[in-house]
Amino acid sequence: MRGHPRHFSARRLFQEETEKQGNLLGLAPQILQEFLHVASDPRRFESPLSVPEAIKVARSLWRAREVARIIPAPDVLLRTLDLMARFDLGRKRILDTAFAATLETAGVRRLATFNPGDFAIFSFLEIAEIPVSSA
Repeated sequence: MRGHPRHFSARRLFQEETEKQGNLLGLAPQILQEFLHVASDPRRFESPLSVPEAIKVARSLWRAREVARIIPAPDVLLRTLDLMARFDLGRKRILDTAFAATLETAGVRRLATFNPGDFAIFSFLEIAEIPVSSA
């Protein structure tokens, strides 16, 4: 979303990564679901997308040739529960923990995020914070 202060930094990072030979961007359904929620929220953006517009963008992203679709495996739930118990995580950490477990079980080791603190506890992930754009 162009109205987001990290939009240009995120675009730059993703372009750099996809220009490297053989690199794909991993994309999980959870991320597109959150995109639908956030991109259509008038409290977050001056000009949010309508839900149909957000759906169109989500479909396009999911089908992009630069994207590797990361589908949660059957064992993700148990791994999520294990991580929550191991780190004594509460209810506000469920979705991030499930996403981290999805990445881990899919063999994804690097995560670019606006919120590195949410994933710092998971030592199996290398975290890259997307900075505020300077463009």
